[in-house]
Amino acid sequence: MQSVLRAAVVLSACTLAACASQSPRVAQAPVAPRAYEAPPRIVTDAAYVARVEREARRRGLALEWINPPVRRTTGD
Repeated sequence: MQSVLRAAVVLSACTLAACASQSPRVAQAPVAPRAYEAPPRIVTDAAYVARVEREARRRGLALEWINPPVRRTTGD
């Protein structure tokens, strides 16, 4: 009878310890929602294209962009 009671106490203690470890912790609290930020848009870098084309015209070269240079922008 003594061993059954001891086993029940140990089992109860283990169960309570397991339940106590499942509660949310302060360090794992959900992050406050942030304001919506639009993803950056990818646009052709017109200023760079203009500089390169101007220099190419100055040197008398024909220029054709296969993959025009791009940049990321957050503005509209």
